[in-house]
Amino acid sequence: MNHSLIAFTGAACLVALTVGVLAESPSYSKTYEKYVQSDGTIMVPQDYRTKFTFIGTFSVAGGDQSGGQAQFHQVYLDPDSVEHYRRTREFPDGAILIKELQKTRATKMTTGHASFWDDDAGWFVMIKDTKDRFKDSGLWGDGWGWALFDASDRTKPTTKNYKAECIACHVPSRKTDWVHVWAYPSLEAKDRFKDFNP
Repeated sequence: MNHSLIAFTGAACLVALTVGVLAESPSYSKTYEKYVQSDGTIMVPQDYRTKFTFIGTFSVAGGDQSGGQAQFHQVYLDPDSVEHYRRTREFPDGAILIKELQKTRATKMTTGHASFWDDDAGWFVMIKDTKDRFKDSGLWGDGWGWALFDASDRTKPTTKNYKAECIACHVPSRKTDWVHVWAYPSLEAKDRFKDFNP
């Protein structure tokens, strides 16, 4: 038996297997079944705080665009998509980004004046869609599903039309697939700040 041939064949199979594993991305069907209804309505995952990966925070001095109470915007991404993004610098089909909007409280502490979580203010969810699955829905387009939720109900978005209600805040990050990737340490994309265009 030709041992060189066996070694070559074994190495080729190992390479093929490795390439196959690296090419895999999270299954959109699982995402769809859990968090997207048949008409394209998006829901906030109940278990995101324990099952998703925390990727970074924005501190928003005036709350939302209408002003008001300061907020923290804590951002989570499903773990498979974190690894995929680090490897490819792209979000895979089915990636789920969750921005948790938090009301804050501030007080003097032994470490100085500090702000911290006080209550939920709502959620913003984006789901990557490379297949343009929901053409008739006002929540889907430009490669993503978009949905804002009030704190009182994480099953029914308040968003009716993402173009009118969501995308304007993301225009500065259009070159990074509408996501401020440079702000999230877990994505290891700090160098993409050069693509930010406020």
